[in-house]
Amino acid sequence: MRSRHVWLLLLTLAAACKKSDVGNTDSEDVFPNKVGDRWQYLVKDTTVLRGLDSGSVQYYVDVVIVDTVKLSNGITATVWQFNYPAGPDTNFVFQTGDTVRFMDKTNSYIVRQYLVPFNVGASWFYTFGFQEVKVTSQADLVVGGNNFQNAYQIYGDAGLPDAEFSVNEWFANHTGFVKRYFNPSGELLYTKHILDWSLVSYELK
Repeated sequence: MRSRHVWLLLLTLAAACKKSDVGNTDSEDVFPNKVGDRWQYLVKDTTVLRGLDSGSVQYYVDVVIVDTVKLSNGITATVWQFNYPAGPDTNFVFQTGDTVRFMDKTNSYIVRQYLVPFNVGASWFYTFGFQEVKVTSQADLVVGGNNFQNAYQIYGDAGLPDAEFSVNEWFANHTGFVKRYFNPSGELLYTKHILDWSLVSYELK
């Protein structure tokens, strides 16, 4: 228990002290996906243990496209690195037809996927499961002091019944994801992390 409290304290201090040195520059692409693109998010992480709220911490996550890689199926994907306080994670991202897919670092399953360009009313399977997400609306949105015009809201559920989660994301053309909210509800999840991401800054090609 003591080690958990120490870890929460370190995360809180990191969130309070870190400052971004990245300027906000838009991408020439509607869906940014070039080596060198980077985003910084402030994440509110709320832990729910056995249905009880165990508190929240805030920390920064830097997302950087660091390289390209040739996948086993011959497709070239970009390498997205997610730099969490506990260490980095990696996704491989590529587009086939009108679908952008985020694969895990072993290229064995789809982490999430999107039907682009976004249009209100469009729907698709976010990942494995039997339910779809949908582009429900388009509106101006202020996040982190930045105004994003005509951002698309992507809302719905994903996952299997024992590992289901709700998705509420906002995407701005030429910028990327400006807000992301995930709420797990699977019955077999002993510990749940509700994650609320807000874009702080970005620098795109």
